[in-house]
Amino acid sequence: MKNKKIIIKNVEDYNKFIKKIKRYRFYRFTFFKCDCNKVFKDISPIIEALNIKKRKNRIEYIYDYCCSYLDNYCENKNFCEFKNNKCLNQYDNNLENGCCRGCRYQSNKGCTTSNLSCKLFYCSKVKEKHNLLTYNDLKILKLLGFRNRIIVKHDYFINRERFLKDLYMESIILYSIKTIFRFRYIKTKNN
Repeated sequence: MKNKKIIIKNVEDYNKFIKKIKRYRFYRFTFFKCDCNKVFKDISPIIEALNIKKRKNRIEYIYDYCCSYLDNYCENKNFCEFKNNKCLNQYDNNLENGCCRGCRYQSNKGCTTSNLSCKLFYCSKVKEKHNLLTYNDLKILKLLGFRNRIIVKHDYFINRERFLKDLYMESIILYSIKTIFRFRYIKTKNN
C-alpha cells in the first residue's frame, strides 16, 4: 500500500484538498497521512474516512460522524424555539411537533432515531433567524458519490438502518419509489 502525505498549512492548501476529495475517494491502495495546522479540525475525520477502504464501513463512518457532529453543534440550542410542543411556525395554528409531526419515530422526548437528513433540515423561518450548519459545511460528505449525496439531502423520516441501506444501494430509482410510498404513509397518518 502506498502512502500519500497531505500537507495543509494555509487556507489555499485546504481549499485545494477539499477540491480533490472526490478524486481521493477512489485511491483504494493508498494510505493517507495529514500534516496540517490545528485550525483545520475537519481534516482529520476526512483523512480517517479516506483510510477506510471498505465502502460499507466508510459510509457508516461518514454517517455516524456527521450525526454526532450535528448533535454536538445543536446540543442545548432550541433553534426551532419549541414552546408547549409548538415550533416557531406553529404558534398560530393547532399543529404540534413541528416538521416531525408525521414521523413514526417522533416521541414526547424528541426523535428516537438518528437521521442525517432530518438533522440538516430547518424551515425557512428558522434559517432566517439563526446561523445554522448546512449540508455544505460538512466537507466529509464530499466523500460520498453523487447519488448518495442526493439521498443524504432528501431521505427523511426513516431510521438509521434504513437510511444506511439506501446509501449502500445507491440507486436513485429505488430510492425515489421508496420515498413516494413513505410520504404516502405519512400523508395518510396525518389525515
